[in-house]
Amino acid sequence: MWIQKGDMMAEVNIASILQGIPLAALAIDANQRVSVMNAEAVSLFGEGLLDRHYITVLRQPALLEAVEAALTTRRRQISQFVVNERTQDALYEVSCAPIDENLTLLFFEDQSDREHVSQMRRDFVANVSHELKTPLTALLGFIETLNTSARSDASARQRFLEIMEREAQRMNRLVSDLLSLSQVEAVERMRPNE
Repeated sequence: MWIQKGDMMAEVNIASILQGIPLAALAIDANQRVSVMNAEAVSLFGEGLLDRHYITVLRQPALLEAVEAALTTRRRQISQFVVNERTQDALYEVSCAPIDENLTLLFFEDQSDREHVSQMRRDFVANVSHELKTPLTALLGFIETLNTSARSDASARQRFLEIMEREAQRMNRLVSDLLSLSQVEAVERMRPNE
């Protein structure tokens, strides 16, 4: 492949470029065959796949559709690729980038850690919601009871008010912890001043 820089033409060795990329990367040629794979791609897909049609290498419908769209429209496409592993699936975001009519590059960026963190956040929100809902339900129940049957019973009213205070303090501590966590995360995301 040749590229022009100013008035000069230079030959670019795609294999050399892909070997220098820290992501799994492969090239599909004009015959829709895998023409180059870097070491990370060989690790991901296995050896002996050069010169095979990309369909026999990639095999996942969503990714195959993205590659087909990139080859047809000559526009960059994004898809996902999932590798089933014993302990945890690996999730890759795949960028299908047509370079010219003879070459399309695929880059596989591992998103597993990001997805794991995202799942942890979803679980955390679900747990916090449950932790807030429990004391709120108790408070609402006691308020309803105080407005009806316990209205004239001073000892029951006092006992319910003490429980309501404990539940309100529990919610207050939880909200304070959430605010503290939010501040810590905000500080971690700040860029250093120096």
